[in-house]
Amino acid sequence: MVAFLVSTGVVALGEMGDKTQLLAIVLAAAFRKPIPIVLGILVATLANHAAAGAVGGWVAQALGPDILR
Repeated sequence: MVAFLVSTGVVALGEMGDKTQLLAIVLAAAFRKPIPIVLGILVATLANHAAAGAVGGWVAQALGPDILR
């Protein structure tokens, strides 16, 4: 559990000041509707992670364990 909390904390610190975070703050301030903005960011993040997982799985299957090792 300690390793999980440390890695989560390090990633959170590394992401501070990210352009996505700054864009979300600007959009929420400009349009005064934070819920749709947060939901849009959530959907985009999930789609991005799903695409990355799919491409990673495809590459792993295409190359095989011998090449990846």
